[in-house]
Amino acid sequence: MKINNSSNKIQVRDLQLVTREAIGHMKEGEEEKTKSYSALIWTNKAIQKKDIEFLNDIKDLKIDQKTPLRVLHRRPLAVRTRIIHSMETRYVDEHHFHLYLKTQAGTYIKEFVHGDFGRTKPNIGSLMNMTADILELDVESVDVDWPPALDD
Repeated sequence: MKINNSSNKIQVRDLQLVTREAIGHMKEGEEEKTKSYSALIWTNKAIQKKDIEFLNDIKDLKIDQKTPLRVLHRRPLAVRTRIIHSMETRYVDEHHFHLYLKTQAGTYIKEFVHGDFGRTKPNIGSLMNMTADILELDVESVDVDWPPALDD
């Protein structure tokens, strides 16, 4: 493929034209998709490693999210139930830790961390009984089998 031969900084795979029907099929499965994220979290109170370890044991946590204030101008007001499938923590220092999340697609991660003034319940802040905020957020993966793999 011309793109892959022209650079070692980016690689493309399974590039193809798709039908409207195929796009519709992909959109239908959006609720079932999972996404993985890594985030750097700040806490207002000093923490120790033991203060965050309980998050690792929480599985398939149901949360209710009102449309976040930051997107309300472009999305309708609604309450959406989303699932946090798993969390993994890595202690950094007394006010910071890394949080690795696997969530249902459509989950507002920033709001799950800081709570969006009580609009996302529960949230990391409420679970830890302190103020939490997100300093960095990276999408690590989108787990969906699409588009179809092509033979090389």
